[in-house]
Amino acid sequence: MITEDFAAYAARVRLRFPAPVEASDLQAMLESFLGGVAMDCLEAGTRLIGHIKSMVEGGEEVIACSVTDHDARVRCRGRFETPRAEMDVIVNVLQYGLAKRELARIVATCAARSFPGLETMTIEDLEVEQETLIRLG
Repeated sequence: MITEDFAAYAARVRLRFPAPVEASDLQAMLESFLGGVAMDCLEAGTRLIGHIKSMVEGGEEVIACSVTDHDARVRCRGRFETPRAEMDVIVNVLQYGLAKRELARIVATCAARSFPGLETMTIEDLEVEQETLIRLG
């Protein structure tokens, strides 16, 4: 059931480093990012996390990570196998208690904190507002 205090936020976080970063370091950064989003949401007043998920695709690698509980434990399927200087992280936050604008601020703050040494970072809001209903039949 979705209540009045439910908010969702989906974004593409596009990251560029000045040089390729080792795979193990990228994995640690990604996990730190997701755990940080969860903890910052809880500290800001989230009363219930529905889920916080991320997806990174590139070449043969697909890394999917999620947090689904208040313990902020990050679980990942897949790992980075090769160094890279660029990556897009799709993040999706579903929670109860914070407004979308607060979720956007938390994602941006956590990304800047979790991915040190960036050359550039851009964040694209992926939510599409539906202006008209589609009626079938």
